[in-house]
Amino acid sequence: MNRRSALAFATLALVGATACLAVGCNDDGAAAWLEATRQAHASADAANDPRAAERVLLEAFEREVPSSVANEDARVVRQDLAYRLASIALDDERAEDARRFADRGLQLGTATDVFTANLYVARGQAREVLGDAVGAAGDYHEALIVNEALLDRVLGDSTTSEDER
Repeated sequence: MNRRSALAFATLALVGATACLAVGCNDDGAAAWLEATRQAHASADAANDPRAAERVLLEAFEREVPSSVANEDARVVRQDLAYRLASIALDDERAEDARRFADRGLQLGTATDVFTANLYVARGQAREVLGDAVGAAGDYHEALIVNEALLDRVLGDSTTSEDER
């Protein structure tokens, strides 16, 4: 399992646990949807062909989300899939496909979280390859804003110097 796959799996495990807490793992539809998504990630990790990995992840992305899954939980799970799809397309030198996958993920909504930041970075990378330097810079800037907010949230006031207090 490569680093990107390990991060995706760890992210999915965290999202899955959060979603189970939010909707209750007693809901068979939600649990089945999360399990199918986990299996899609595992199948993509095991695939030797980027197109095969893309097919299984795209199927998971397009799978109907059970109504019992909270919108925010569905967004992060699907955005994680969109990020992996964009990453595969970038690795396969298909920048336009990568931009399209990132766009689809961002159309699900944005928040101050790693899922949104990852999609901004992936879209920025795709735009850079496509020659859209201004669009890429805008996406990288958005990702930096999200990451800065995440750091502020984690570090709190510990980043404030004694002089600023």
